[in-house]
Amino acid sequence: MHLNKPVFWDNPNITIWSILLFPFSIIYRFIFFIKKIFTIQKNFSAKVICVGNIYLGGTGKTPLASRIANLINKYSKAVVIKKKYENQKDEISFLKKKNNILVYPSRVTALQEAINKKYNYVILDDGLQDNEIKKDVSIVCFSSKQGVGNGHVLPGGPLRESLYKLREVDIVVINGKKNNKLEKIIKKKNRFIKIFYTSYVAKNYKKFMKKNFFAFSGIGNNINFLELLKNNNFNIKKYKFFPDHYKYKKKDILNLKKQAMKYNLQLLTTEKDFLRLNKTERKNINFLEIELIIHKEKQLLKRLLNENN
Repeated sequence: MHLNKPVFWDNPNITIWSILLFPFSIIYRFIFFIKKIFTIQKNFSAKVICVGNIYLGGTGKTPLASRIANLINKYSKAVVIKKKYENQKDEISFLKKKNNILVYPSRVTALQEAINKKYNYVILDDGLQDNEIKKDVSIVCFSSKQGVGNGHVLPGGPLRESLYKLREVDIVVINGKKNNKLEKIIKKKNRFIKIFYTSYVAKNYKKFMKKNFFAFSGIGNNINFLELLKNNNFNIKKYKFFPDHYKYKKKDILNLKKQAMKYNLQLLTTEKDFLRLNKTERKNINFLEIELIIHKEKQLLKRLLNENN
């Protein structure tokens, strides 16, 4: 499913759409609650660290899961688990380039396989809403820019479940600039929660200087990608956004290349988008390689390694 997020989802003010859809949000929450209380949790011998989100998409959980796995691998044997979804092959390819990874239709099956392979730490990329698995550490990711949106649960807002979920969470990681308002919302739900910040750094940007670009992307937070480019002084003359995990059609790529040629621009996209393209489609398309920086990284790692030990 490709989702174009409604604008009102990120509007903190009451809108007609949030009012009309509020009853459906209540139904959604009720179904989620019933499903949760009838689900039996399973415990595993490997330590389970879940990197998930409550706000739907664009919070940076996959890069964070990857970074955490790499950090822990310096001290112990860690693997990233990703549930198999056909529309998330880009994230799977991204993780495979950087980590040990297990991909199964069932996270429980993947966890059992991880234990069989003697992994001591398992990092779940997503799975916060999977109540079948007992987590040792739960991490929730937010974007500083989007925060909690309008604060409503689907479909009246962008939240996958109520913010009361934060009562069960150990750590919140906010991607972007310091956001006191968001921190206040989080602490109101759980005053014991630890908050860390991350930011993206462009790695290969120097080779793109003094060139003009047509940027395009189909990720959870397209605006943030565009802002990252502008903050690194990229000359972006045109841009086009697609829905998250968008499966590019042949005509999409041809149109992009045609427009780039018309205006004498070079095409530039994200690494995840690039991985979604086949070898032929990738010709004459550049991608920006980014690195996730965890502020107070040593403190976060210490907490993950020592939690519940």
